[in-house]
Amino acid sequence: MKRRWKVVLLVSAALTFAILVHMHFIRGYLDGRIMLGPNDGMAQMLPFKQHLYEQYTQGNLFYSFSFGLGGGIYSQLAYYFSTSIVYLLTMLVIKVLDIANVIGNPDVITWAKAILPVSIIRLTTALLLAVAVFRYIRIPLLPAFAGACFYSGSAIYFRHVVYWEFFSNAFLWLPLLVLGVEKIIRERKPYWFIAAVAISVFDNFYFSYISFIFIGIYVIARWVIKLSEDELPIRSQLLYFIPALLLGFGIGSISFIPSVYAFLNNYRPAFDDPIPFYGNEDNILFTSRTLLVPALFVILVCVAGFYRNKLFRLFALLSILFIFFQGSPRIASIFNGFSAPQYRFEYLSMFVIAGTIAVGLTLLPKVRKAHLLLAIGLAVLLYCLHLRHDVTLDWEDDWARYVWRGVALVMAAFLIYTFKRKAWMLGLCLIVVFATYIPLINAHQEKQLSGAGNVEDSTLQFLKSDKYASSEQQELIQDVLESDGTFTRLEWKTDNRNNTNLVQSFPGVSIYSSILNKELLFFYYYDLNIDMKRESVSRYSGFGNRANLYGLLNGKYIMYDKQEPIDAPYGFEPYMASSNYVVYRNDNMLPFAKVSDDVFQEKDLESHTPLEREHAMLDGIVLADGESSEDADSLPDLMDQVTVEAAGGTYQDGQLQVDEEEGGLDLRLDEGLPQTGDYYTSFYLKNNDPSAPLYDLAVNEFKTDRKSQQSIYRTKVDDLTIRVKAADTIRIRLPKGSYTIKDFQLQHEDYQKLEETAAEAEEIPFLIHNNQVIVDYDNQQNGDGYLKIPVPYEKGWQVSVNGEKQELLKADYAFLGVKLQDGENHIVFTYRPPFWNILIVLCLGSLLLSLGWGWLLRKRHMAGEKGEKEA
Repeated sequence: MKRRWKVVLLVSAALTFAILVHMHFIRGYLDGRIMLGPNDGMAQMLPFKQHLYEQYTQGNLFYSFSFGLGGGIYSQLAYYFSTSIVYLLTMLVIKVLDIANVIGNPDVITWAKAILPVSIIRLTTALLLAVAVFRYIRIPLLPAFAGACFYSGSAIYFRHVVYWEFFSNAFLWLPLLVLGVEKIIRERKPYWFIAAVAISVFDNFYFSYISFIFIGIYVIARWVIKLSEDELPIRSQLLYFIPALLLGFGIGSISFIPSVYAFLNNYRPAFDDPIPFYGNEDNILFTSRTLLVPALFVILVCVAGFYRNKLFRLFALLSILFIFFQGSPRIASIFNGFSAPQYRFEYLSMFVIAGTIAVGLTLLPKVRKAHLLLAIGLAVLLYCLHLRHDVTLDWEDDWARYVWRGVALVMAAFLIYTFKRKAWMLGLCLIVVFATYIPLINAHQEKQLSGAGNVEDSTLQFLKSDKYASSEQQELIQDVLESDGTFTRLEWKTDNRNNTNLVQSFPGVSIYSSILNKELLFFYYYDLNIDMKRESVSRYSGFGNRANLYGLLNGKYIMYDKQEPIDAPYGFEPYMASSNYVVYRNDNMLPFAKVSDDVFQEKDLESHTPLEREHAMLDGIVLADGESSEDADSLPDLMDQVTVEAAGGTYQDGQLQVDEEEGGLDLRLDEGLPQTGDYYTSFYLKNNDPSAPLYDLAVNEFKTDRKSQQSIYRTKVDDLTIRVKAADTIRIRLPKGSYTIKDFQLQHEDYQKLEETAAEAEEIPFLIHNNQVIVDYDNQQNGDGYLKIPVPYEKGWQVSVNGEKQELLKADYAFLGVKLQDGENHIVFTYRPPFWNILIVLCLGSLLLSLGWGWLLRKRHMAGEKGEKEA
């Protein structure tokens, strides 16, 4: 009974602490604000949660046709939430509440409201898990709890929750990994390590990679610093660690392998900027956004006598090592998969800092007075040095004074404790520590997140506004889709948010996600050179107002805000409207499933322009391998009938100097050139100033933007193709600056081919259900016919014709195709995550082997105990 009350008290204390460090966000919640960043939080976290909820509860576990142009959500969203254990549990709770009619139909507002309570529960759980680990390594309960508070209630935890919520789940699994290591070293029990590895790799492949780097360092540190004499020898440890690691990985591989494949099948330009080994100016004592080191740690790590204790030495030296890592962009790059430096590993630092605090508190009653006085003096000196050398901060800075007041109180309390060694005085010191830390971490949230990060602008009211998801927008979209009755796509974004279709639940033509199908990205960047009206990696959007692509890829509708200029592609006419919005419909739609005998090969089209490739896609099917049966159209380059003139600057030998606030080039077309249809103008463009910021580019009515060369989000695609309506002058406008602009091409599109193809196309019945596309087609041509559908090609798709598996073809650069048989063709395209069947066997096999190994070890242990008793 006493033990039960102790557990209740511990859980209550953990929950109380979690609530107290969330008070800034609790107050905001009561005022209608949400614990969510206005950028990726609203642009990715909420849309992905809502979309996965819709898909999972409808039985679509693996693939979504509304994830942009379509994608394997189990694989591509595993970096986010598709395999996140916390998200899956939250989803289950929300579904139960939905069934019980406790809440209305779940939407993004439901998920926004859930962030705060889930965060409080997650922090409480992480705290308790850290306490459990510290208690296991023989740290008394009160110091273990105090240390764990600094781990779970750290600045990096709140930053993760606010901006990229799934990051914060790593706080839960790291203590389990450490516990698993200690169980092997101390007790020869691998089950905890197997379970921790399995959970980590299943939950998130990216953070399992980061945590495993830490565990590798931790194990090596434990080999160097042995905490007791009866620890398992290193060679024997390896006999446990290696199979346990493999078995845990095998269990979690059912998520990990598809996720890693999706990551490798993503495309992002290589980060080739120089990465210095050291040079991060983060002020970890005063202003750090990610690693705000507690004053108590600074005092304890300066106590020289504590280093005689092996456990303190272990945690303190690891803390110093990871604080050193905080200053190294090169180390940050390693933790980010050897890519651009990203500081996301601070939760590792906070764990060992928490361990240092927990052990240090147990040693305080025995510390020498001189050692403690010296430590306090060194701590004050460190704070003064950080304040002195941070050029952005000074003694008069409001935030510096706020930190100093808290530090001064802690220093004063421990200074008094130095001369009055009583247990109650140490307790009073801890009260002072937490009485200063809790307001400090709340103030840090207000300054670094709500203030500097504009989180204060994230409100429930905004989620209902026309910049996110107003009822008027959603009602008009539903009216359009219900009037259609077939699977078609609608283009619409609010406030330039590529995931609007996920928020408002319609099949769209855009997506923003860190992991995307590289076949689609190559299609946009290189194969068709589609300008998305915004340069940025990890996204695609629309078809550059190119009518051929809308017809080919099922783009039937576009919605516009009536207050904005409307630049509809050729063939789109007003269809349906509300007070503030209007939807245009495509009059030149091609069928979802298209059949052709005309074959073009990608290699034969390499020298052709994007417009000529569009025509090849209209005429037939473009395949990656084999031989062409037809020659692709070659359209004339009209640049020899164009005069190029500078506007607001000078232009010579491909170098443009814009001297006015806005200028550029005028491409003046000869009088004999067509004034109907569209023009496709292609050119190379690069800002000559490496430090220039993001800049706007306008080509007549078409507006887009280009990233700074310093941006890690630039695509590095500088060959542009822009479609504009036919006019006598094509005006290219740029802001003041120096540019390289050259290699011009100009082609005319009259859309005769599109209109003829649309008029002659045969409607083919199809059915989309969960992760399948079913097409029935009677092939009476008895030729070498092919069928293609506008579903992105990626590993995991299979196709059968009349029940027999057939070769899946990559059609039109990035989509699905199959060779037809003579007569009736019952075609079934089916998606499963990559290597799915093998992974089920590997997962179940690893689980059974783990249970078997555990049974053998338990049997051996029982036999050993029996032998000891008989002896």
